[in-house]
Amino acid sequence: MKKYKVLAAFVLAMLFLLICGCALLVPEETPSNTSSASDVLEQSNGASSSQAGTDISIPAENSKEESDTSSGEIIVIPIPEDTVISVAAFGDNLIHPSVYFNAMRNYAEANGTTCDYNATNESGYDFLPTYEFVADYMKNADICYINQETLSGGPGTKIDGYPRFNTPIAMGRDLAALGVDIVNMAHNHMLDAGNDSLLKYSDEYFKSLGMTPLGYYKDEADTDNIVIYEEQGVKIALLTYTYSTNGIPCYSETYIPYFEEPLIRRQVALAKEQADVVIVSAHWGWEDSYKPNSDQKYYASLFCELGVDVVIGMHSHCLQPAEWMEHENGNRMLLTYSLGNFVSGMQNALNVLEATLSFDIRKNGETGEITVENPVITPLVLHYEKEASVNSKLDTGYRKFKLYELKDYTDELLAKHGVVVYEKSHSSTLYGGNFSIENMYTTVRTIIPAEFLPEEYR
Repeated sequence: MKKYKVLAAFVLAMLFLLICGCALLVPEETPSNTSSASDVLEQSNGASSSQAGTDISIPAENSKEESDTSSGEIIVIPIPEDTVISVAAFGDNLIHPSVYFNAMRNYAEANGTTCDYNATNESGYDFLPTYEFVADYMKNADICYINQETLSGGPGTKIDGYPRFNTPIAMGRDLAALGVDIVNMAHNHMLDAGNDSLLKYSDEYFKSLGMTPLGYYKDEADTDNIVIYEEQGVKIALLTYTYSTNGIPCYSETYIPYFEEPLIRRQVALAKEQADVVIVSAHWGWEDSYKPNSDQKYYASLFCELGVDVVIGMHSHCLQPAEWMEHENGNRMLLTYSLGNFVSGMQNALNVLEATLSFDIRKNGETGEITVENPVITPLVLHYEKEASVNSKLDTGYRKFKLYELKDYTDELLAKHGVVVYEKSHSSTLYGGNFSIENMYTTVRTIIPAEFLPEEYR
């Protein structure tokens, strides 16, 4: 009997040990959302920390830590990234007859046909080759601005040049293909038809191509409708003013945005209420003058006082200075008095030395603050070569139009430039003397402060 009692006690002891041991092997209750492989790996890597009773998390580069007072855990909160919008701006796109004759020839050569310079209204046009070496620069900017100084009247209207331009509509098509977003139309040639027909047609045509035109107001009340361009959630107000329409009046309700202080004050105030950034397109100054005049300086100061962020100047057909202008009220404004021409048939050396302005609009991801940063003025050269004139009244005979960055322009190209021929009977207009690469550099450095120039031009 004792034998059986001992055996029973042994069996009971073994059952007790077995039950206790199995309890150690039973898993904790598994949640319904089973952990992924990456979660398991993360738990495994943090095992030693968990055993020590401490949660450790390493904040990402764009993050910050906050403590949860209820649990003592550290919560990592990502910091929103900044929004950066790149802007590229170009000067006066003046389509003289030599420029559109060149585009006619481009089209004929590409299509294997003969160019008939007398059939301007029936011809095809290809302006794109002229912009070949700046095309990527235009397309890669988030916002590309251009002053289209010659407007289009559309089919059935006579193509014409100086002094009353009517540009082939193919110019608008090619600007859209180049990535232009904003087209300024407020300038001294906006009423070249003797009325507002070019202005109205171009406004509708540019819109149909997906671009935003500036300068057409159907009446005075319409000037309260501020053009707002939105990019990546940032609202940019676009205003434009011209000093003149070459003495041509507008015989309709269409309102021309001249430099008039009451208009400017009202529009800037409305713009600041509706937008994060205010950019002004300013058509002002004296032609062929490197120096801003008193009117330019007055209105620049007014823009700064009112809180404008950027002024893009044009009309002088040559470079003029740039600066950061500051007002005692704390506003800081990027001011370019003139970027010069873009593409034109003008013949002085100062007319083919020009620039593009680039800058960034930055929105701080954490604070929402908007700043204008990184302004760069990059010099360009418009190249063309003298050939036989096909029309003594309209055509200078210039062909092979092509834009180059100044650093890429060569002495071999310069020797063929039409300006070299022109200067044989006209005075040079560059600082330092005759048309040369050295004097183009000298002119750029004389006019544009070094802080705005790329390193190689300083």
